[in-house]
Amino acid sequence: MPLEPVSDIGARLRSFPSGQIPPVVLALVAQLAAGATLLALRLSGAVQAPAPVALVAHGLLAAALGACLRLPAWWLPINFLFIPAAVMLREWELPPPVFLGGFILLALMFWTTFRTRVPLYLSSREAGEKLAELVPQTTGVRLLDLGCGFGGLLRQLTRLRPRATLDGVEIAPLPALVAWLRLRGLAGCKVRRTDFWRLDLSPYDVVYAFLSPAPMAKLWDKVRREMRPGTLFVSNSFAVPGMEPDRVVPLDGAGSRLYVWRL
Repeated sequence: MPLEPVSDIGARLRSFPSGQIPPVVLALVAQLAAGATLLALRLSGAVQAPAPVALVAHGLLAAALGACLRLPAWWLPINFLFIPAAVMLREWELPPPVFLGGFILLALMFWTTFRTRVPLYLSSREAGEKLAELVPQTTGVRLLDLGCGFGGLLRQLTRLRPRATLDGVEIAPLPALVAWLRLRGLAGCKVRRTDFWRLDLSPYDVVYAFLSPAPMAKLWDKVRREMRPGTLFVSNSFAVPGMEPDRVVPLDGAGSRLYVWRL
């Protein structure tokens, strides 16, 4: 399949009324298009390459097509490695339970990432320190970490803001379990496995999120509806489209910063 028609396919997919095509669908399109292109070249006699070279070529083409389809940058190495890794695993002749176990582990780790387009991002120690500076030191302040992952940020905040009440929510089962185990017994800290879209944000003085660009506009609507005047919404690295933050706190690393809005 020629490169230009693949770009046209991507444009048509992105023009759907929902405007919410999951990246996994675009990644599948890139993989299929890469395979079809190489197969057509091979059948026509234009390219006759050894199997290892063909695998690398497939990976490079799939990654390039993914870029044309405007997949997020973190999907491109997945596109590159997917087929070569699958072939290598097949050559190793691993028993079927290994594949089943790997699938279950990935499902427990990433859960609904394909639908929500929110990967597992872990907040840095510096982000925790800068966030703590934004949290009032008064007793009874409540903070919510949306998508708390393995609970590292909350554990750090229990030391930096011991008088605060800290809540974390995580929808993926394995990170939620790890966070619960790490934080159980710590006073004023609680982790729940749930979808944060179902939560009421009104009890919280500070809401922290490290998600992705995909949900930010919808999340901002929820924040404006539910959070009280004077409270803080803090987003790590991802701004709300069209909304100027009240403050930007730089962090080490390209593009890393805390965007702060006071409601």
